[in-house]
Amino acid sequence: MEKYSISQVAEKFGLEPHTLRFYEKEGIVSPGRTPSGIRTYTEEDVSQLETALCLKSTGMPLKEIKRYFQLVQEGDATLDQRLEIFTSHRERVIEGIAVMEKYLQKIDHKISWYQGFVAKKKGENQENI
Repeated sequence: MEKYSISQVAEKFGLEPHTLRFYEKEGIVSPGRTPSGIRTYTEEDVSQLETALCLKSTGMPLKEIKRYFQLVQEGDATLDQRLEIFTSHRERVIEGIAVMEKYLQKIDHKISWYQGFVAKKKGENQENI
């Protein structure tokens, strides 16, 4: 099984090593240690971190991310609770996407208006030459 250093994992995700140490302190990821105390990350640790970063970047609060990983540690008896976490989060993400699409339409409208206005001004300037 391949092992990764904290700097390799940090680079993979574009994070600082102190961020990975924070996730470890919060119980979100639990890397192993060499006899000299150096952190080593497995593929499973990397996958867990990827899930945590996905949830964080889609707006899940750290408290809920921690709760999810605590439930994972508790085993299969928590499958329904974990499903509920993801189902609820999915609904929030969908709502967020709808809001962003509305804002994107507004931005597209402004771009269209400015493109027309700029083209009109350039046309007027050409006529004045």
